[in-house]
Amino acid sequence: MGRDELLVAISATMADIQAAHDDRDRLLADRLGVGRTDLRCLDAIVRHGPQTAADLGRTLHLTRGSMTTLVDRLERQDLVERRPDPDHGRRKLVCPTAELIDRIAPLVGHLSDTAHAELTDYTDRQLAVVARFLDTTLARQRSIVDGLAIMEAPCDAAP
Repeated sequence: MGRDELLVAISATMADIQAAHDDRDRLLADRLGVGRTDLRCLDAIVRHGPQTAADLGRTLHLTRGSMTTLVDRLERQDLVERRPDPDHGRRKLVCPTAELIDRIAPLVGHLSDTAHAELTDYTDRQLAVVARFLDTTLARQRSIVDGLAIMEAPCDAAP
C-alpha cells in the first residue's frame, strides 16, 4: 500500500474509531440511565479524580448553572457526591460514589487491561510514534472544539 492509500486508510479508520466510541458512549449512558453529558462528567471524575464543579464545567463547556443541575441530578442517582476539598476550606469536590464504581466495573473494567495487552507487541519506538500521533490528534480535536465553542452564540444574544 502506498503513502496516499495509507493516509486515506488511517483517516477512514480514525472516523470509524470515533463512530465506535460514540456508539459505546451512547450504550454506556443508556445502561447507566444518564445523558451523554452526564456520562462525560462521570468519565472525568473516574479517570482524573475528584474535581470542582467549576473545573468540570470548563472541561464540559457548561455554565455554572448547568453544572449545578448536572451534579444535582447525578447525586440523586447516587453516582456522585460532593465532599469538602481537603486543600480548600469552602470548596467542594465532585467525587464518584461506590455505587458508580460498582455499576461501571462490569461494563468497562476490562478495557484498560485489554488495551495494554494489545500494545505489548510494539517496540518502545513504535509506541512513541503512536503516542505522538494520538497527542497531535487530541490537540487538533480540542482546537476544533474550542473554535466551535467560540462561534456558539448565546440564545439571548442580539443579532
